[in-house]
Amino acid sequence: MKKSFLALAIVLAASTASAAQLLEGIVVRVGDRIITRTQYERRLRERFMEIEQSPDRDKIAEMKTHARDELVNELISELLIKDRADRLGITVTEPEIKEAINRLKKQYNITTDEQFEESLKSANLTRADMESRLRETLITNKVFGRELRSRSDLSDPELRERYNREKERFRLPERAHLRELVVLKPEAAKMDEARTRAAEVGEAARKPGTDFASLASTMSESGTKDKGGDLGEVAKGDLVAELDQAVFAAAPGAIIGPIETKSAWFIMKVEQRLPSEVPAFESVKEKLRRDVDEETFQRDYKAYIDTLRKDAFIEIHEDMIPKA
Repeated sequence: MKKSFLALAIVLAASTASAAQLLEGIVVRVGDRIITRTQYERRLRERFMEIEQSPDRDKIAEMKTHARDELVNELISELLIKDRADRLGITVTEPEIKEAINRLKKQYNITTDEQFEESLKSANLTRADMESRLRETLITNKVFGRELRSRSDLSDPELRERYNREKERFRLPERAHLRELVVLKPEAAKMDEARTRAAEVGEAARKPGTDFASLASTMSESGTKDKGGDLGEVAKGDLVAELDQAVFAAAPGAIIGPIETKSAWFIMKVEQRLPSEVPAFESVKEKLRRDVDEETFQRDYKAYIDTLRKDAFIEIHEDMIPKA
């Protein structure tokens, strides 16, 4: 459940109910703090809105079910942390709130108050909402900083030992460094003309002494023309089948095409072929370190919440939880 500063600022919504809210159904009680049905429903809507943005459309229903199943436990955890903050006397000052807002603005390149207010509006938040959530986020981070032990900081030899055990998960696929020259398919009436043009450009690209990058910068109809057609490194399987097969059967330096696809003809130069390989330790060392940090946090966080739950008064009113 490790969350970034911004993620907590955006989604951390659980708070002690107001006097007006006490009149409605209670979903969760942790000590003197409660979550009402309205608060629960709002939090669930926010979570579902996040899930709807996922590009993995086939798993949205599954993710929503998981979010619904886990929400009560998440809310309990948040209330436990708030209660612990009170016991520790942890508070947040106004200067800390202002500093947090300035960090948000800087992170999202927001330079004016007008832009900031517009961004809040687009997220259906008032400034008061945002400041309240930032305060809760900062309190949570302070509790973690005091109560959870420092994250693992493995030495290079220890990281190298882990690298040697897990190096295959870092393996890079076969790749090729490519340049492209693209002739887009026009309307049907001009198709033959475009096909002829693609063939002529392909012949020109293969003439001895031709600078492919210069030709692409003047003749290509792709957005890469400003870079001389440079596509950078492309992994095997990333291209459409017609191009992928031709590229990874070609030798370095070869010019292939025109190859016809549904949308265009492609003439490509294979600048370099790169085999499947495991990257060197130094290039993945920091990722290994971050992985260990995350694993340690997750383990410590779970143990910490379990400890808080043992000593807390917790009630869950299942009949108040919306079923759909």
